[in-house]
Amino acid sequence: MSNLGKFIKEKKANIRENPARVFGLVYPYLFIIGLGIGIYYLNSINFIGKHKVPPPLPDTTDIPSDLTLQEPRTVQAVDLMKLAQPSDSLIQMGKNIFQTTCTACHGTDGKGDGPASTGLNPPPRNFTSKANWINGSKLSGIFQTLQEGIKGSVMVAYQQFSPTQKFALAHYIRSTFIPDPPAVTDDEMASLDQLYNLSKGTYVPGQIPITDAEKLIIQENRNKINEITQLMEKISGEENNSGAKIFDDITNNKSRALTILINSDAWKNSQQEFINLLVNNVDRDGFNGKVLNLSAGEWDTLYNYMKTLFA
Repeated sequence: MSNLGKFIKEKKANIRENPARVFGLVYPYLFIIGLGIGIYYLNSINFIGKHKVPPPLPDTTDIPSDLTLQEPRTVQAVDLMKLAQPSDSLIQMGKNIFQTTCTACHGTDGKGDGPASTGLNPPPRNFTSKANWINGSKLSGIFQTLQEGIKGSVMVAYQQFSPTQKFALAHYIRSTFIPDPPAVTDDEMASLDQLYNLSKGTYVPGQIPITDAEKLIIQENRNKINEITQLMEKISGEENNSGAKIFDDITNNKSRALTILINSDAWKNSQQEFINLLVNNVDRDGFNGKVLNLSAGEWDTLYNYMKTLFA
């Protein structure tokens, strides 16, 4: 065996006999390598953090909204055939509306790049593009968008605009931004008229915010509860009154029976209406079957008592 072979054989034997000594020789090198990796990681951690966590984008598809307060109004009838044509006066009116109302989102050039468009999902309509129109680029389609808005976006219905103003804005958009807009047809205008009754005029009922409506309902119910409580206390205090005795006898639930009477004013006009109301509510809403056994005189007594009670 050569001298080199003997040397290697001896070293292997030494490693097997004393492995701790070998580890002690290698450990400083391993420590230096590990320390270098750690220093590199600490120096790079800010860079890694900045590039691994993207900033959250605002979600504009789930914006809670409420109804706006609107007074009832009558929308005047319009001449559709006249409004179907883009006259100079209509386009100028539409331009004024666009500049004051629409540029924030759609931009001055109609490309959907206005200052308020950043982060909106979906983004505002780019009128210069022919792709992905929700209601189409026809005159009727743009009118429908202004009339109803687009659900799931920040494009709301512009009920504050008259039909003439909506047509004016639609004409301005079509003549200024849309390349080769579709021609207006008589059938298109007839369908639009049938949908919104524009040539006859319409009555638009008022609306109030849902939160205000809920408050009114709660207040109305609270008023009814207070009224029922007062009526029940009054009936209980008139034990010797024949009308109160009859009412007590024909009711299983005085509160529900009084609610029926509070919610209807027709019975106050005639005794027959009163009789029909009670008979139709036998075995429900507080009245029991004894109602059917009342004599004519008892009906007179009960009716006069209830009219006095609700006066």
